[in-house]
Amino acid sequence: MTLKLGIFSWFGFVMPIFERLDLIKSAGFEATSLWWEDEEGTPCIPKNAMPEMVREAGLYLENIHAPFTDSADLWSESKSARQKILKEHTAWLEDCAKHEIPIMVMHIVEGDKIPTINKYGIESLSYLTKKAEEYNVKIALENTKMTGGIPFILSEIESPNLGLCYDTSHAVLNHEENLLEDFGEKLIALHISDNDGKRDRHWLPGGGTINWNKFTDKFPAKTFHGGLTLEVYPTDEESKAGADTFLLKAFKSISRLAAMIDYKREDIGVS
Repeated sequence: MTLKLGIFSWFGFVMPIFERLDLIKSAGFEATSLWWEDEEGTPCIPKNAMPEMVREAGLYLENIHAPFTDSADLWSESKSARQKILKEHTAWLEDCAKHEIPIMVMHIVEGDKIPTINKYGIESLSYLTKKAEEYNVKIALENTKMTGGIPFILSEIESPNLGLCYDTSHAVLNHEENLLEDFGEKLIALHISDNDGKRDRHWLPGGGTINWNKFTDKFPAKTFHGGLTLEVYPTDEESKAGADTFLLKAFKSISRLAAMIDYKREDIGVS
């Protein structure tokens, strides 16, 4: 089974989403993901119109990324704060069901606001997981700066509707590369990018210091059937070359990574 090659619908060039989607398709990508908010600008694009735009462009809509403002409130001792953030995420899960979007990617913290791991977070994620089960949608928890948070949740809550969105850059910066090995069977989404070992640069694979052989060695080739999805932005030099050139370069970079994974899949007898 060949994994779909995708790229996030925002890739660092300012233009209406329908133009970006056409360029993504023209570069050879099969799939994309959406940031789940209305797109401001001229014209203004409501988020509810975007799923059909993706499909009209001939692309597979892999997931939406939920906004993460105040997401640390999932762990708050304040019941009203938790209720507010849960109401928002429940609405986004409903949107997934309505628009036939299989996965919602979400954060469990916002930026550097790192709460203490506690029972309230488990209660919050348990509630959302039950909602995901009701709507036949999956939740993918993205590894961010809350070291230990994802292992804690995935170890406490058992459900086929709750899994991992593994961000390659975050994992290296936060020393959590073991997530891919420890929770590979729960991997349901990927954010692939490179960095310099210092900051979350969103560079193309091969443009930084991440060891991609190590990544493919740990990759759960037997169980993962989702997409190899880039979450990347251009460097200054790549910006000057233009969106078309950047996307072609991006497609080549993810194709090389796919070939490495396909080699591993053949080696272990995965068809």
